[in-house]
Amino acid sequence: MMRNFIFIMLIGSTLMGCQQSPRKQYYLLSAPTSTDHSVEITRTLGLGPIEVAEYLQRSQVILNRDANSLQMADNAYWGEPLQKGITRVLSINLMNQKPNRLIETFPWRSDSAPPVSIRLQIHELQIIDGSAVINASWKLIDTANAKILTQQHFIQKKPCSENARDIAEAYSSLLTELAAEMGVALERYQ
Repeated sequence: MMRNFIFIMLIGSTLMGCQQSPRKQYYLLSAPTSTDHSVEITRTLGLGPIEVAEYLQRSQVILNRDANSLQMADNAYWGEPLQKGITRVLSINLMNQKPNRLIETFPWRSDSAPPVSIRLQIHELQIIDGSAVINASWKLIDTANAKILTQQHFIQKKPCSENARDIAEAYSSLLTELAAEMGVALERYQ
């Protein structure tokens, strides 16, 4: 009898613990909003492919305790795959720079390839030692001639806590700075 009572109590306490688990929180990367409206499209820019380091291809927000360890943030998840979020935010940032610019994301049809495209590799996007860090390389490509017009290596840091909301904000800010660098190069070639 006592054994059954203990067994029932253990099951009951386990079920109670499951009911009290915190709710998942979802976060998005964001871009500043534009105030321009209804502008005729006169330029097309290709964006992609965008490659993201394998360790970033997770639904949970990743934290780094040091250079060689990763930790999943408790109950903090990306609202979309990080690679898609990066593509979306860079597209918005690049269109905000030139409202007459249309962004075609990779893959595009071979018969309607944009004249110029940007390829991007995100090697690191992480929080380490109190800073959000991005390490990326990108190429501006003359798509028609398969010629590299310019290539850059972009490394930037921004102070950031380990709070998931702060992480999403810091990553968004770093992507805005990356798009600004891309925009300077685009002025010479587009």
